[in-house]
Amino acid sequence: MRKNRFIKMFIVLFVISIIAITVISIIVKYQVEGETNMPFEISKIMVISTAGGIQKEQTENKWDLDLIQSNDVYIDIIKNKNYNKEEIIDKIIIDNLTIETKPLKGEVKTYRLDGETGALTNSEDARVENSLEYTGSEKSDLKNLQIANQGGLILLRFVNENLGNYTSNDDTEIRHDGTLLGKIGITNEEIKFTVSFDLSIELKSEKKYKTNIVLEMPTGDIVQEGTTNYQMNGDNIVFKRY
Repeated sequence: MRKNRFIKMFIVLFVISIIAITVISIIVKYQVEGETNMPFEISKIMVISTAGGIQKEQTENKWDLDLIQSNDVYIDIIKNKNYNKEEIIDKIIIDNLTIETKPLKGEVKTYRLDGETGALTNSEDARVENSLEYTGSEKSDLKNLQIANQGGLILLRFVNENLGNYTSNDDTEIRHDGTLLGKIGITNEEIKFTVSFDLSIELKSEKKYKTNIVLEMPTGDIVQEGTTNYQMNGDNIVFKRY
């Protein structure tokens, strides 16, 4: 009897252990891989980096420019063709904007599309402090913070300001790109920085998905090339339910 009880207890403990291992494996797999078949996904993120100068109004010099370095971020949200049920985007939320690594020179600020011009700009009215919310609509109207409810582009601009001043009376023409930075001795390493933010996709069905995105900017040799770009594949972006 005692032996039978011991065998039964061993079997029970063995089964419990198998169940616990299976559950833990599923949890670990989810933490690594996230959602594998969600209704909408990010197909890619593209970052285009350049630089430019803002001409001072009252100056005796032909060129009197306050230099900035800008990074335009394009986030492409698409419907998952392998998801068979009908879903509608209610909101896309970008929040927890953080400068993880600050540049050695300048100050990084975040901007969205200007509400009046509909363009990426450094206008104070388009400044983003910590969060940005787009509502789902029949079609995208990004200057009014609306995105098509079946997917579309979201645009952000990260600008490194207060980099210095370039003055000249000799140049007949100048290139408004990263080569301007080299004219005042700025190097690529001095302007590199890293940002992170959360992007949430909320659906009308009340399903909610969130991911954290980390971007390094600018990449490449912007001082020599003038403009650089890179693309992050959506396969490397992990969403989780919340």
